[in-house]
Parts: sequence; structure tokens; C-alpha cells
Amino acid sequence: MLVTGMWFAFLVAGALIEALGWLRPNRVSTLHRAVAKIEDRIAGRAVLILLWVFIGFHLFVRYTVPHS
Repeated sequence: MLVTGMWFAFLVAGALIEALGWLRPNRVSTLHRAVAKIEDRIAGRAVLILLWVFIGFHLFVRYTVPHS
């Protein structure tokens, strides 16, 4: 239950960052602009892919593997 709450907190934090980016475009970057800036470098692309794999694997294991 705690882990599900943490995923929800990450989702809410992302939504708040995006909303702040739209409300204050000169002060806060939207998630799209931030990810685009990270993707400019090969190391940034590798980090994003590893993050995507890490999150995907953990969500897959959490919601598809039966618990004993």
C-alpha cells in the first residue's frame, strides 16, 4: 500500500510541475521541455531509458506476479 501511495505521489508531483510550468513559463520548465533538454545528450537518453525500464519492470512485477 505504501508503494502505491509513492507512485501516486510521483504522479501528483509531475502534474504540479507541469501546471507550474504552464502558469509560470519563464520560471519553471514544463516536463516536456525538461525531458527534451535531457534528451539532447546521449548520456541523458541512456538515463531516461534505464529509468523507463526500471519503472516498467517494477510496475510489471507489482501488478502481474501473484503474491503469496
